[in-house]
Amino acid sequence: MKPFKACSDVTGLEVGADLSEGVPAVRLRKSKGQVEMVAAGFLDLPGALPMLSGASEAQTWRLPAPFRAPHAALAIRSPHASLRHTAGGHGETADRAGSLRSVSRQTAPETPPLVASLPEFQAAWAARLLPEGHRPTACSLQVAAAAAMGGFAASSALAQAGGHAVALFVFAESTSLAAFQDSKLVFYREHAVGMGHLRDAISSQLGIEPELVDSVLEDTLIDPVPVIEPILRPLYRQIEISADYLLRRCKCQVEHFFVNGLTVGGAHWATLFKRVMNQTMTFCSPFDGIRRTGQATRLPEDVEKRAPLLMTALGAARTVLEDV
Repeated sequence: MKPFKACSDVTGLEVGADLSEGVPAVRLRKSKGQVEMVAAGFLDLPGALPMLSGASEAQTWRLPAPFRAPHAALAIRSPHASLRHTAGGHGETADRAGSLRSVSRQTAPETPPLVASLPEFQAAWAARLLPEGHRPTACSLQVAAAAAMGGFAASSALAQAGGHAVALFVFAESTSLAAFQDSKLVFYREHAVGMGHLRDAISSQLGIEPELVDSVLEDTLIDPVPVIEPILRPLYRQIEISADYLLRRCKCQVEHFFVNGLTVGGAHWATLFKRVMNQTMTFCSPFDGIRRTGQATRLPEDVEKRAPLLMTALGAARTVLEDV
């Protein structure tokens, strides 16, 4: 799951996101120590991530010209993937049956290694998406949550916070919570609460058609906070626990709280966070602090608006570049 050699021009792709917009893709390039975004968008590519071994035929992808970097980093979003702190060794391993591929890395001193695991059949399927002889060539395979965190760890937002922060990464079916000290990951948890749960609750409890839920989250005519508060309050309690952990174990007072991955409803998340935590919630775009060039200097309005959905693809590419 690590790059096979130093790469300075990488396209990050999120596989298995199942977005109506398409496959999230971001091309990044690193020159003289500076990262720049060359292209970003959602690609119309065939095939869905298989959920059963042998249940899906092999697919091959041909990327549009702006995304044909020499290398590609694939971030896999799968309900069968896992990411957790655990005692154990380091490096890449497979279980005895060869059905699970895992990689372990120490993210901070005196912190248990973070282990990312993915079913072997999904890893093999993803690795065949980009055939040899055509740009890009896959150089890295990552679990989606790890890719998203890797992008944030290298972001200007965390740097401006002095490297000390608690961050949320919001996906459709789950939310990852990460605490950073000196820009190093020291605490990670995943919670089975995602944007999809909020949308479903608003739709069912307020009697609103699913396709209209996002407009409710952006409108001021209907207040969805009474509906989403019971869902978000336990998550915010976990943020409080994470901040206490940093204070007690790391002697680090957390003053910065970030959210990644939200495209709608941010004002309601922030209002409730202020009420529960008496703290300010800061919303991040994965594009923040990154110089743009090429196609990325003139991105379509819908891509700019949906930028938070590109956090995992961008993070996959940036994680590779940080190893250059």
